Amino acid sequence: MGFDLDRSEAGEPEPTSADNSVFSQALSRNLLAERFAIDAYRQIAAGQNYDKATLRLVKVALAVEEEHAEILSAIIENLRNLNGALAG
Repeated sequence: MGFDLDRSEAGEPEPTSADNSVFSQALSRNLLAERFAIDAYRQIAAGQNYDKATLRLVKVALAVEEEHAEILSAIIENLRNLNGALAG
């Protein structure tokens, strides 16, 4: 199973000039990858074809990925706020 991390297909906005750094782009792409992983784990967790141990493992992995996504979102937001404060 492969995912295309192109922003236009994933509904991610293109970075503005204020957050167009390589670091910001890397963070945005990592967040996008986390969201793909979250969606995949949610689909697996909703399935009925797995034993209890597998479902427990998937649910733990899902929780970890959701935490990663929250952290990345906070970092990206803080960078945007910082860039805005420095520009203005």
